[in-house]
Amino acid sequence: MKKRNCNRFNIPGTIIYYKSKPRFFSHSKYTNDYYPVINMSRGGANFLCDQRLSAGTKLIVKVIIPGMQTDTEIMAGVKWISKNREQSYRYQTGIAFNSYGEGKNKNPKKILSLLEKLEKLYNSED
Repeated sequence: MKKRNCNRFNIPGTIIYYKSKPRFFSHSKYTNDYYPVINMSRGGANFLCDQRLSAGTKLIVKVIIPGMQTDTEIMAGVKWISKNREQSYRYQTGIAFNSYGEGKNKNPKKILSLLEKLEKLYNSED
């Protein structure tokens, strides 16, 4: 069994919007609906969703955290999808955030810093 490198945490009321990562010069729009985040970490997030996304799909997600002044946009890829046992949403979707740094397809290091701070505040695995 593979052990996680990042601790999961939950911030009640956190929601996510997503859009497909645009190819070339095309533009895509965020979903009209928002979806609740079950948990997240520096490495990714698990959220509820009505659409069955395919593993490997490249996304840009907008994470809205209660009490924060700005929304955070993060590049990610879908890792897994499973049926949701509850009836509120059809699927649970797991995404992995792209690595952090400079360059194409990398998330800014300031996002990593933010997630590290949130992990310390909301860590549920202590």
